[in-house]
Amino acid sequence: MIAFTRRTVMVLFASTLVATALAPTDGHADPADGTASGTLTVNGKTTKVAYAYARSVPGFFDKNTKDTKVIVSDVPLDAKALSDDFVRGDLADAGKLHAFEITIDATGTPISTAWRDNGFKGPMPSGLSSADPFTKTVLDDTVVEGSYKSAEEAEFFGNTYAFDVTFRAVIAH
Repeated sequence: MIAFTRRTVMVLFASTLVATALAPTDGHADPADGTASGTLTVNGKTTKVAYAYARSVPGFFDKNTKDTKVIVSDVPLDAKALSDDFVRGDLADAGKLHAFEITIDATGTPISTAWRDNGFKGPMPSGLSSADPFTKTVLDDTVVEGSYKSAEEAEFFGNTYAFDVTFRAVIAH
């Protein structure tokens, strides 16, 4: 067995800490978190999505259950944007984010949606239509996968919009 002095252990610890702190990072979540494909269309402008993120949130209707919030977007999001609705709203207002957010209950049914897109003139729609087909492929404690599509182009306060997305993401807890 190798005997280490207290000083040796402290030097090794400090070296490891410095190396970890200086490791390169772009501040974005791990791209392995998820992928998305499809489009978001607002007032005739279509944006392709490529990123998907998911996290477990307290159940909206029953706090004893867990819902899953899925975000599909055209750009990668950092941890701050993923955890703060207002940050995503600010990014969207600045034209730096186009996203569609889906809250799915424990049974695998969408219960709410929200848009983050500066293409809307005035308020953005939220909620959902039961006519929009949702297909749950996987929803367990670790992964969510599915597709969601508007049944037809919708209108909200003079804005038109539609979505057709497929996603797969690891669920953060």
